[in-house]
Amino acid sequence: MSADDRPDPADRAELPVETGEAVSPRRRVVRILVRALIMAVGLVIAGVALAFAFDDISLSEVFDAIRGLDDAETIALIAGTVGVIWAEALLTASVVEGLPARRGALAWLGPTAVASVIPGPSDMPLRYRMFGSWGYDAATAGTAVAASALLNIALKLILPAIAGIGIAVADIPLEGFFSTIVTAAVMLGVFLAVAAFVLGTERRTAAAGRALDRIWNPTLRLLRREVSGPALADRLVTQRERSLDQLQGRWPYSVASLGMVTITRVALFVMCIRFAGVPEEAAGWPAIFCVWAIVRGLTLIPIMPGNAGVSELAFVGMLTPIAGTEYVNQVTAGVLIFRLLTWLLLIPAGGVAVGLWQLGLQRSSRSQATA
Repeated sequence: MSADDRPDPADRAELPVETGEAVSPRRRVVRILVRALIMAVGLVIAGVALAFAFDDISLSEVFDAIRGLDDAETIALIAGTVGVIWAEALLTASVVEGLPARRGALAWLGPTAVASVIPGPSDMPLRYRMFGSWGYDAATAGTAVAASALLNIALKLILPAIAGIGIAVADIPLEGFFSTIVTAAVMLGVFLAVAAFVLGTERRTAAAGRALDRIWNPTLRLLRREVSGPALADRLVTQRERSLDQLQGRWPYSVASLGMVTITRVALFVMCIRFAGVPEEAAGWPAIFCVWAIVRGLTLIPIMPGNAGVSELAFVGMLTPIAGTEYVNQVTAGVLIFRLLTWLLLIPAGGVAVGLWQLGLQRSSRSQATA
């Protein structure tokens, strides 16, 4: 996008960035505390469930494994976390022409921090505002946000399907509830293949939209919601065309960035498990990758803020039968380290990113006023 195509800074406030009533600072603090309490409850429930499932689990041994990290291992984990952030920054920047990676980092860290404490697509309004504040028009910003979400969803659908097949082929031991998760992961892969086929052409997209309209409109009437605006088929076709126009020629960058995100996250997870004391012969990296991929797919359904408790329970519950119950404390320690780096630490980091973004806006406003 050229500078002439971008809206004037004075018009940026007119962009429909978000709606809703204003929230007082006191009420906002209360909401944050409630969400923190919900996450803490989720973690406690996960801990109790693991204690019932594995008799050998010991908090003292878990913390001993975490405290046993040496300086070299700590530096490696920090470097791995930076690599994850940079890969996510490249992926975010890949969907918007001319967006530098440093702004991609801000547009990923800030919204990720929001999504880590508020379940659902809570990160989208903030990312939309960021793109708009950097001079992109409403259509470009909206399509970029949608494209980022679609890439993220696609990755979370593809990886569990691959992992489910890998677990079945390699005969990795999973029983009970977790074998059901693997089956669901394969079904997600089938769903993704069908969705890709439907969106492959404009004709199939319109046909799918007309079929969904037969369900969507009666559902809205049942909920006493007014049916207005273009038909769902027309909206799907329009959004498909806009996405293809914006991402035309940028798919190689997005696919390469998706690969980098996967590699850096899996590498960091493997390091966390290894440094916590789980040897290669107990759990090889393919098995660790399969477990990570399936849990990654679980985050598609935002059950808890930041999937607190859900991810920990799934990671430990699937990795321990693979490594052996004698490594349950080391597995738990590795999972806690990984979640600390890829969830808890991203919340304050995202706050810093939002602060830097706001600071940049203030500096831009002052320079424009001076000019």
